[in-house]
Amino acid sequence: MSSRINVLIPDGDSTWALSVLQCLSHIEGYQFFVLSNKKRTASKFSKYTSYYKFYKRGNEVSWLEIINSEIESNSISVVIPIAEIEASFFIRFGSKIHKSAKVIPLPKLENFEIAKDKKLLSDFAKANDIPHPKSYFMSSETDKQELLTQVNFPILIKPLDLKGGDGIRKIDKKPKLKKILDKTETSLFFQDYIKGYDIDCSVLCHNGKILTHTIQKGNLEGRNPYAPQLGFNFLNNTDVLNLVEDVMTKLNWSGVAHLDLRYDEAANDYKLIEINPRFWGSIEASRVAGVNFSDLAIQFALHGKIDKTSYQLISFMRLKGVLKSIRRNPGFILKRTYLMNYTEVKSFLKDPLPTLYKFREWLGRRF
Repeated sequence: MSSRINVLIPDGDSTWALSVLQCLSHIEGYQFFVLSNKKRTASKFSKYTSYYKFYKRGNEVSWLEIINSEIESNSISVVIPIAEIEASFFIRFGSKIHKSAKVIPLPKLENFEIAKDKKLLSDFAKANDIPHPKSYFMSSETDKQELLTQVNFPILIKPLDLKGGDGIRKIDKKPKLKKILDKTETSLFFQDYIKGYDIDCSVLCHNGKILTHTIQKGNLEGRNPYAPQLGFNFLNNTDVLNLVEDVMTKLNWSGVAHLDLRYDEAANDYKLIEINPRFWGSIEASRVAGVNFSDLAIQFALHGKIDKTSYQLISFMRLKGVLKSIRRNPGFILKRTYLMNYTEVKSFLKDPLPTLYKFREWLGRRF
């Protein structure tokens, strides 16, 4: 790049902001301006953050004024919203954003709402012949009785308002399910449990066409069977890519997304489980494999096209995975080449303060 490009991250307090920031730090010529709804976040302490400003977010009209003011005063070239709340805001107010700044590609609001809502996505999959687990939604006494008579065990309870595998429970027998239903007064979402394995696909799209992607399969479990994997292998899989292409085409998707799929041993096929219509925690793994989604999203916003990209079939491990592996086998710490090239260790050593801040926050919550 011949000149500096000022990048605005409007939701520096989001869970995935630091990962995006660290991926972008590998590209020369970017300068990062971070806004946040919190006074202190991990991204504030990153050495890559040139400018950090706290705003107590009020109504959307005032937030639009703040965004446009920051764009103008800091000569912002491109805005990269990270998580769902900010993505939704820029989808709805895109036409009112200061014209001097581009915004990374985003989907239409209707399709965004479908992707982020478990029930709407289930209904969409059923209506569009997309392979998907049989799903049930309980919001009334009638739903409860129908569920008890129709469900096939085992079944998964999936809270509608939680992410990252939080709150998901596997129910094996009808009495246990009935006990849970009798105790709850809120809406619940259920899906048939599929015997098989999880596999994910990350994408950057434009008008339903996949511009670039990576496919990864977990090899190191997180804090529970439904939490994000701590380690994974990148691989090629034509069947997975075909399914994801079908989903993205039918959603006419633009922007980034991370799709969770499940291989069904009984049916010998893949099924769409969920879509994360935002950036994701393992985005650095894709960068190491060869696809820097953050940078490519910015390049598409600025130029309307990106260079063809491909990825290496590597194994990668997140920092928590490294710590877990060392606890299991202290000799793992001696694998220097792997640790420095295929884990988050190098990023931590280059920019340690944000992770140390997150650890301090975790200690505070725990004790």
